Amino acid sequence: MIFFFFFCRLTNVFDGSFSHVPMVTKLRNGRSVTVNYMTEGQLTEMYCMIQEAAQCGEGYGIDEFESEVEFRMEIKDSDCFSISCKETGELLAGFIIAVSKFYRGHGAMADPFVIVRRTVRLQSLGEFAMRTAIDFATYLGYFGMYVDTFTSNKAILRIIEKIGGFQKVGVLPVGGKLQGGQIVSSVIFIKYLSATKDTMKVS
Repeated sequence: MIFFFFFCRLTNVFDGSFSHVPMVTKLRNGRSVTVNYMTEGQLTEMYCMIQEAAQCGEGYGIDEFESEVEFRMEIKDSDCFSISCKETGELLAGFIIAVSKFYRGHGAMADPFVIVRRTVRLQSLGEFAMRTAIDFATYLGYFGMYVDTFTSNKAILRIIEKIGGFQKVGVLPVGGKLQGGQIVSSVIFIKYLSATKDTMKVS
């Protein structure tokens, strides 16, 4: 594993202009949570949570990130946020707003990574994380968001449907490999985040 100082892509964070965090709010079940920039330790925790999800076939491929070094390289220059219990500080969930590789330009489309700790699932944390990622990506100036997920990932598919505004735009027949070697396809969605959509000529 590698432990180096992680720099957030948000240059405007350091002059205090990004006023969204730290943000304290309540989930639907009344639990108070804090959304803040992810620390080094939390980034390692998030990697471990992703590996656990991959072992259980829950949204991440078994060979998607073979090491923490690879994970950190993948999300380098991304915006990383934690969702923690306000009372205990325990990391409950995390989301990363990365630049999508599906857009052949510079930083126009976001790609969210979302993970919820297994022990606190079924508390709407996944939906909260995705909604917050959409809000933050909009604030950061992205004009759209691509979400690609395994067709077997029923939880995120339900969240996408519930949030609304996502359009299914494609399927990758070979999306990734689950525990046990099963190959699963990925489905790709797009959500426009700003009025830019109205002036875009899509062909």
